[in-house]
Amino acid sequence: MNISVVIPTCNRKSNLLALLNNLNESTTSLQEVIIIDSGEENLSAVDCSVFRKLQIGYFHSEKSVCVQRNIGINKSSSDWIFICDDDIEVPVDYLEKLSLHISKHPEAGAVSGLVLQKENDEWTSQYIERSAKVLLWKYVFQLGIWGTIECPGNNFIMGKVKDHYKQKGNHISKAGWPVLTDFTSPYFITPVYGLGASLIKKEWLLNSPYDEVLDKNGIGDHYGVAGGFPGPGIHIVTDAFVYHHQEIKNRLLNPLQHYRRLLALDYFTGPGKSLHRIKKRWLIWSLFGNLIYTFFSMNSKMIKAAFKSFWIVSLGKNPYREASQKNLKTIEPQL
Repeated sequence: MNISVVIPTCNRKSNLLALLNNLNESTTSLQEVIIIDSGEENLSAVDCSVFRKLQIGYFHSEKSVCVQRNIGINKSSSDWIFICDDDIEVPVDYLEKLSLHISKHPEAGAVSGLVLQKENDEWTSQYIERSAKVLLWKYVFQLGIWGTIECPGNNFIMGKVKDHYKQKGNHISKAGWPVLTDFTSPYFITPVYGLGASLIKKEWLLNSPYDEVLDKNGIGDHYGVAGGFPGPGIHIVTDAFVYHHQEIKNRLLNPLQHYRRLLALDYFTGPGKSLHRIKKRWLIWSLFGNLIYTFFSMNSKMIKAAFKSFWIVSLGKNPYREASQKNLKTIEPQL
């Protein structure tokens, strides 16, 4: 299996060097590592020479993760692309485990391990649902879930809700949100997953490229890319994992991330997009539920993000859609 690595980066030199060190120690041979840099903290020839096992191609681009990834994918010479964020820590056997899974499951064209993020000083790949009230709220408003359901309550209503999620498995809700409740070993399949540490067929990525109208951080880009993949979805290998360090530099604050992610969800439910089967009325209903839910957080900035997204989507004034119609790209909607 030939594998090209594509890494978009912007002014995260220390993170990038750490990642290259990980890849240099990988038990899987790599055809090439393509770095698309949109920042000013450039790598030097000396920096790259340390990684003797890697054939590094280093290119510059405008500031846009989606543009950068598309450039790297098109420049690659392999049938398989390892899409990797620059703040990911990759264990030495990670790609070996993904490659082994592909050899056993030739139908898989997009494979990832679990992406671990630090929450309350612990690394986790999911957000377990332990509240019956929250679960019922998400069911009524068709909101997203990203974790197993472990909440108490076996009355008639909760029994029906739990049965619903058990029967549906990992899916897209009626409103377009990802619902991941089955993390069963040794692997599970999901229609949507973060693609920041995934091994994907180049052909799939060429047929479903990253949408360059999105903001320079690419918030919500996986909705469009994964939604355009053929087959049942993305394979997630549960004994393979990476650490996502969520580097603060160049990272948007949570309210703005939330706002742009909701706009991206609406954008990809439009005509000709990957989630076009989603009914607009369900999405608006879910955004209304999301708005009420954020009021309980008492976070004024998150409330503003939820309200503004609900209002704009209800009026059909999504700036991403309007920009796309004018063939513009890298739009930066502000709160």
